[in-house]
Amino acid sequence: MHVCMVVFTELSSDFRVFRAASALAEAGHQISIVAGSAAETGSLSADWNRFDVHLIPVDRTASLRLSYPRFWRRARLVMTDLRADAFHAHDLDTLWPAARAASTCDAALIYDSHELWTEQSAVASRPAIRLFWSRLEARLIKRVDAVIAVSASIARVLEEQHSLLPRSVAVVRNMPPFQPPVNSSRIRSELQLDPSCPVVLYQGGFLTDNGLAEQIEAMRVVRKGVLVLLGGGPMEETLRRQVRDAALSDRVYFLPRVPFGDLHEYTCSADIGLCMIKPSGLSFELSMPNKLFEYFMAGLPVLGGQGPEIRAMIEATGAGEVVADVADPVAVGTAVEQLLADKSRRHTYGQAALAAARQYNWEREAPRLCEVYGAL
Repeated sequence: MHVCMVVFTELSSDFRVFRAASALAEAGHQISIVAGSAAETGSLSADWNRFDVHLIPVDRTASLRLSYPRFWRRARLVMTDLRADAFHAHDLDTLWPAARAASTCDAALIYDSHELWTEQSAVASRPAIRLFWSRLEARLIKRVDAVIAVSASIARVLEEQHSLLPRSVAVVRNMPPFQPPVNSSRIRSELQLDPSCPVVLYQGGFLTDNGLAEQIEAMRVVRKGVLVLLGGGPMEETLRRQVRDAALSDRVYFLPRVPFGDLHEYTCSADIGLCMIKPSGLSFELSMPNKLFEYFMAGLPVLGGQGPEIRAMIEATGAGEVVADVADPVAVGTAVEQLLADKSRRHTYGQAALAAARQYNWEREAPRLCEVYGAL
């Protein structure tokens, strides 16, 4: 089957798209990818060479009200020309061009919901924009042949919101391929930190009201150690300003997104992994972040939030602790301080994380995606 995937986010750092495309390619499918990008095709790593990639220029500094229509029109034309057997929309912001191409080509349509789009904090607080996306999703999901979600909680919400059959939404969680931990000092080396300095790591998106502001403020409570924010996103400059204004530049550091082939080495060089997603919207509250499983692979003890998916995973694996109130910087800082001070507890959680990594990895999760295509 010729599968055409479409994604608006920067392809070079979208691990879920890469893993999904790789799994389907290994199952014998031909893969094309249409993606919005601020970079040139040559900027992609060699890992993407196995796919037929079509990059559409996107100005990331422009208003999305302009960027989305421009991307949709061009993506629809490219996808229609590809004449694929199935069109796979990664998130709601690509479902329209995928639906149009699928209709024109009489092909299957797959909606891969990476989050509850209309319940994101940046959308839920803006009624007009939320109404637009809600109506678009309600209209287009009726044309879809298969729906995929990243967590069981999100799958159930989609089924309820759109009157889908119970358990009709397939759950394919965000998990990295299995890798054993490596000895690494990558973060300390790049930031020129003392080798004995404890590193508390957050890796992922710098998104609106997702808890990073509170985690930065929490470093006032932590007496020894630094917080490293590895990633990027729309809130980066705001967070950097917060660090400067709070005089925390020697306690909080930023590292840019890194190629997924290098990420594991960075993760393994930390001491604690933070997965304290603030429940500022239902999408955040029900999320099952990829970073949680990346921490497991590195053997990091995890401090997580109260979201049902995160809490259940931490409690089931014994790989860390759940913080009672991630919106309280003092509670967050106290949890970090206490865990850094208890080497024995960190070791116990770290061993549990490594055991969890052998159970929760992409090799075990990928067959769920292949089953979706097998049923089309």
